[in-house]
Amino acid sequence: MNKIYEIDKNDKNFPQNLLKIQKCPQKLYVMGNVKLLNNKCIAMVGSRDSTPYGEYYASNFAKALSHSGITIVSRFSKGNRYSMP
Repeated sequence: MNKIYEIDKNDKNFPQNLLKIQKCPQKLYVMGNVKLLNNKCIAMVGSRDSTPYGEYYASNFAKALSHSGITIVSRFSKGNRYSMP
């Protein structure tokens, strides 16, 4: 399993855009390259009961966004079977 980092609002890697919102989280738990948190980001939300068709296209869409320099952010939930390379 990858290392999970805890970063708080005072950490240099904390997403600057989050600091602008009224109810900014006090800390984040991050798996992966924390330096990417200040890049352009998009959140991807999936289904607990996805189809192979949906998984295929979501994966391809995420890879295309990633290759374009956009960071994919996601909340890991119970039962998460996948991780982005």
